[in-house]
Amino acid sequence: LLLPWQLWPALRRRVRWHRWLGRGYAVAAVAGGVSGTAAAVGTQAGPVAGTGFGVLGVLWTVSTVAAVLAARGGDPVAHRRWAVRSFALAFAAVTLRLELPLAAIAGVGLDVAYPAVAWWCWVPNLVVAEWWWGRRTSQEFATA
Repeated sequence: LLLPWQLWPALRRRVRWHRWLGRGYAVAAVAGGVSGTAAAVGTQAGPVAGTGFGVLGVLWTVSTVAAVLAARGGDPVAHRRWAVRSFALAFAAVTLRLELPLAAIAGVGLDVAYPAVAWWCWVPNLVVAEWWWGRRTSQEFATA
């Protein structure tokens, strides 16, 4: 629930609000990443799904911690880059809820869809975030 507010430029300019909401997001994201990783280890959905959700949990935790460390270290570019990655991984929850019904509509059984969605709910999000950031960085260099 805190993530959309962090993307609002007017709020980011209010540094005190951005920091407090960022702290709240970071605590929730790290808790979600760590607990998601732990849950993935014992999943009944099989090793493909478990590995997909486990990697998601680790990457979400690492990217969130890296964003916080970059902010505390005074590196706003690295902070933004890691925060975008963390947000893309957080959005996996939404992507999963879109992909599972689409798989059902396509006639793909849950036994096949779920292990695939364990990866497809976050890998494309991260690829798009990296593409967006790379494109943005290229445009900034082109205009400099």
